[in-house]
Amino acid sequence: MQSGRMIVAGLFGLLMAGAASAGEPTECDRLAGSPTDPNRVGEGIGLYGIESAVAIAACERALAADPHHPRLLFNLGRAHDANTLVGKQPDEKAQAGRSFKAAADQGYPAAQVALAAFYWLDWGGFQRDGGQAMRLLEKAKTLDAKEAKAQRQDLFGDTTFNPDANEALLRLIKEAADAGDADALYALSLPLNLGGGADREAELVRLLRKAVAHGSAPAARDLAILYFHGSHGLAKNPKESLRLFRQAVAGDDPRTWQSVGGFYEVGVVGLPKDEKQAARLFKLASDEGIAPAQYDLGRFYQEGKGGLPQDTREAARLYKLAADQGNADATVALAHYMAEGRGGYEPNKAKAIEYLKRAARWSTQAKDELAKMGG
Repeated sequence: MQSGRMIVAGLFGLLMAGAASAGEPTECDRLAGSPTDPNRVGEGIGLYGIESAVAIAACERALAADPHHPRLLFNLGRAHDANTLVGKQPDEKAQAGRSFKAAADQGYPAAQVALAAFYWLDWGGFQRDGGQAMRLLEKAKTLDAKEAKAQRQDLFGDTTFNPDANEALLRLIKEAADAGDADALYALSLPLNLGGGADREAELVRLLRKAVAHGSAPAARDLAILYFHGSHGLAKNPKESLRLFRQAVAGDDPRTWQSVGGFYEVGVVGLPKDEKQAARLFKLASDEGIAPAQYDLGRFYQEGKGGLPQDTREAARLYKLAADQGNADATVALAHYMAEGRGGYEPNKAKAIEYLKRAARWSTQAKDELAKMGG
């Protein structure tokens, strides 16, 4: 009987997710929808691009007509979450969490991904529960596998890098690593990059090798670098390094594509300078919503590099996508386009200054650029 109820609940969640993807975009979708939500209506906007007050009002109006709509609840959660980026606002975080939970309880995958961080990180009044966070991500994998995987990687990596990490969370990661989980193995390797003696170097190599054996693309990239330099007790082996780099870019990790693309752009760690290969990898990662790759691809369009045409409009579009995700380099580049009248913008220094003033609330780079512009 219990399993029957679970099946019905699961089917209801799938139906609601499908229903939420239909129809024309509302103002709530336009102002707060996520570009990575598989059930979005419209293009979506990165969290840093959301104008919180306007978006919250729009989503509340939309929900007044349909109070339990999971997509709109998720969007409202994002609008509240965006308001926390400019300072500690616990009430906003709590409201974001409540909206995400209301949508997640209906089986909305993007909300499940978002809510997992609230349980993992003890946000918004949600009691820390690593197991619940992992269960939410496991549910989300059915309809939003890429974002569920990326969230899991981020939560694991942030935890192992934190010297004051919760012991229960670390234990959960170690248990997953012992079971051969590639992401957990790689996460445990990260703090060992900070050095600390031969034992830590040997452990780093052991973890990377094991993670590579279980399919980790970032581990293959990191191990390739060690083999190129002949460090951490490994003999210098350019052939093995190149093999591992090829394995890394053949994997399914967009952030690895972006980082290796950067190596190809300048020709380092044994990889040849190859701007066409860099552009290809930046494009792959950009299409998956990776902000640094969107910025890098924008640079290539701005300069006409890597076999791409010089196209400032496409550069501006990519800079905007990256800036809306909090990429400081893209934010500054876009402000210059506004001030100089490039990429489809009319020259308007005042508009550029206002844009930088908003970004300066979360970016020191934007704050520095604002001072240079006289804002």
